[in-house]
Amino acid sequence: MAGNLRARLSRIRGNAGNTFEKAKDSGLVHQKQRDVFPEGWTILQAGLRCRNTCSRIDHRDSATRLCLNLFSGRIGSLDVALRDIVFFDLETTGLSGGSGTVAFLAAFGRYEDDGTISVRQYFIDDYPSEPDFLQCLEEEFARAGTVVTYNGSTFDMPLYSVRRTMNGLGPPAAVIHVDALHAARRLWHRTIGDCSLGKLEAEFLGVVREDDIPGSEVPDVWFDYLKHGSTERLARVFSHNELDVRSLATLFLLIHDAVTGASACRSDPVGLAVLQARIDEGMAEKTLCAALNSGDVRATRPLMKIYARQGRPDYRLALIPKLPDDPAGLFSKSVYAERILGNLEESLRLVYRASVMAKGILREKALRREQRLAQKLAGLQDH
Repeated sequence: MAGNLRARLSRIRGNAGNTFEKAKDSGLVHQKQRDVFPEGWTILQAGLRCRNTCSRIDHRDSATRLCLNLFSGRIGSLDVALRDIVFFDLETTGLSGGSGTVAFLAAFGRYEDDGTISVRQYFIDDYPSEPDFLQCLEEEFARAGTVVTYNGSTFDMPLYSVRRTMNGLGPPAAVIHVDALHAARRLWHRTIGDCSLGKLEAEFLGVVREDDIPGSEVPDVWFDYLKHGSTERLARVFSHNELDVRSLATLFLLIHDAVTGASACRSDPVGLAVLQARIDEGMAEKTLCAALNSGDVRATRPLMKIYARQGRPDYRLALIPKLPDDPAGLFSKSVYAERILGNLEESLRLVYRASVMAKGILREKALRREQRLAQKLAGLQDH
């Protein structure tokens, strides 16, 4: 795949050069067209450009400290100042990642002390400038206390690492990374389904993108620029990348405020409680109890887990009858009916339903329990 991409880029460069040589006598201006570049960009060196923009999207004090562990169960109790967080996004030649994909545009967003968010973008004019591009990214990461992405754990960050390796730069330095997509799915997948950044912009951020370019077209815009020097659609790609970072920065605060209770936001209460339990089990308990009282039986299991961790077995036991009638719930209800209620007939009925629905190990356990209860009942009847 990497060889195919390298060969394609070489052909593009070769064809672009041949086109220009043939066009000089006919008055075509391919090379001049390359020089007509969107405004605001500074040439750092041959093949590498940067741009800085700034706007106000939130009046939050940049010294405000935020809980990171609510975004990921792998992060311990950690809080960082908002000004030390960098919001990161890449635009690439494809979505497959790995050695066959090149990143040609990156954006880094930061909240500033004056309440604005600044975005710094880096762009490479061609594939040979990739090592310099990656060095710029490394310097930005080195200044970050935490890096926040959207789906970056499966795409942006692994791709950055792979491209460093492909360019002989070695593995990247360790950085605290938060992928906001996972928390977003906890909050909103059940209520709105699609948790793409664009969908969340429309649902919760009030962002309406005008003249935005679809992500699927972005690679072709860069290849078109390499081949023909065309910058007509390039400005839209730059805007798309910048807006992704600005929306991510806003969404990150929205998620944080919703979970900590700083603001209300329509979301799935069970998913909300899962995130709350990482920072405050008392808050999560209240959310789950409210959901259970409203009839959402999905809240039962996470509430039982909280009671188990808190050493409150009586509270946990009392919730078993409220479990949903799925195989695991029916199995637990069967045990409850036998051991707590002393009702063998009900226990057998419940475990039979569980054995019909269950698969794998749970089905085997249900069948053994069903057999034991049937034998026990038969023995009692004989007496």
